[in-house]
Amino acid sequence: MPSHIAAIVVFAALATAQSGTCQDAACDAEEQPAIDTVTLLQAPGAAEGVIKAQGSANDKMKSLPLLETSSDSSIKVSAAFAEFVAMTLFVVIGCGSAMGSANEAGWVLQVALSFGLAITALAYSIGHYSGGQINCAVTFALVLTGQCSVLQGFANFLAQLLGATTGALILTAMCPEDKDKTGGLGTNSAPEGRRLNAFVGEVMMTFLLVFVIFETAINPESKANREMAALAIGFAVFLAHSVLIPLDGCSINPTRSMGPALVRRFCYKNGGSFEDMWVFWAGPLLGAAGAAAVNTWLM
Repeated sequence: MPSHIAAIVVFAALATAQSGTCQDAACDAEEQPAIDTVTLLQAPGAAEGVIKAQGSANDKMKSLPLLETSSDSSIKVSAAFAEFVAMTLFVVIGCGSAMGSANEAGWVLQVALSFGLAITALAYSIGHYSGGQINCAVTFALVLTGQCSVLQGFANFLAQLLGATTGALILTAMCPEDKDKTGGLGTNSAPEGRRLNAFVGEVMMTFLLVFVIFETAINPESKANREMAALAIGFAVFLAHSVLIPLDGCSINPTRSMGPALVRRFCYKNGGSFEDMWVFWAGPLLGAAGAAAVNTWLM
């Protein structure tokens, strides 16, 4: 009898041990993550490396400023060409709006909205090529702060100037001189005796524009709202035009002023003059430099 009992005990112990081993193996299988064929085809840790690399790439893209360009010595031709196309469209839209509505009821609001909405749409459109500068004063500020190389900045400037001239030429084909309600392709001019007022206005409103650009599209602290930068920049352009159109037509963009002025000189009977042009170069460039300095100090 004792021998039978001992045999039963031994048999039960063996069965329990085997059952426990199977249960432990099942538990381990449940605790271990499933291994798919992709992981099997990769080196150990490759999947984790890919995930980390993707995460780092996404973080880097989120942190990139809208207006950042390469700081190396090469010239990105696609960036310059994008600036040419955008500036051409910017002049056609903004100056074209003024040519068709100047001095009519509500025309200041219409033209200010045209310039502001144009810069928003175009900045979103070419931001991935050049950063969407579309203004040599902005380009100047980016070069000063090292966000854009000198060579690329110069190439963008030439493209912007050529684009503004091309846009003005297109406007001459769209609107005859006698139908142009601005009398001069939407060129800028300071009233007699008020050049200093216009100069101060150009400095301040360009400062506004470039300051908004730096704080929304350049400052790393604003990367969470980076996708809204172009909208804020468009608002700044709208506000600047709302203030300056009654004073001098609003430039805050030397290339936008120079292109129509050049075409007017060669294509219009009333060729105008360049006596006030220094206001629309010195003012915006000084305002842009001031905004760059303030942003550098704040950061």
